[in-house]
Amino acid sequence: MKKIATWVLVALALAGAAVAVKNKGTTKPRSPVSPPSETQADAAVPSAPEVDALPSDGVVVTYFTTNVRCRSCLRIEALTRQAVESHFAGKFPVVFRMVNVDQPGNAHFTDDYRLVSKTVVVSERKDGVELRWTNLQDVWLKLSDPSAFDAYVSGAIAGYLETPAS
Repeated sequence: MKKIATWVLVALALAGAAVAVKNKGTTKPRSPVSPPSETQADAAVPSAPEVDALPSDGVVVTYFTTNVRCRSCLRIEALTRQAVESHFAGKFPVVFRMVNVDQPGNAHFTDDYRLVSKTVVVSERKDGVELRWTNLQDVWLKLSDPSAFDAYVSGAIAGYLETPAS
């Protein structure tokens, strides 16, 4: 069942990418959470911050994307960023970052986290070393319900803060 769900998510991501390429620059995102105002073609997707820029101790919330960004992808980014900023701003180091796996030097993340599509990964760092991580693949299934999406992402982050790895 999990394998089928993974393939469905991959198919959805590919379909979204195809629509984005077809409609390149002709559609605007329509969602209550405003993603970046640039079109998919113009959106600059930054590469991963240097390891030194990550907290030595804390939780890192990473949105993994590619050069092709559909409306759903932009919404996942916006909802994830909103969850981090609204629940964890100014608290124990919780950092949001976006990583484009299509950028040179970032392809290893696909193997490191067993990525099959764009996703959000929550990880814990201690003394500069990643101790554990969770791939929140169900962000795709919760995309149409911002409250469920927020609870899913913020719950995963809170779980890392409440029960740090030893």
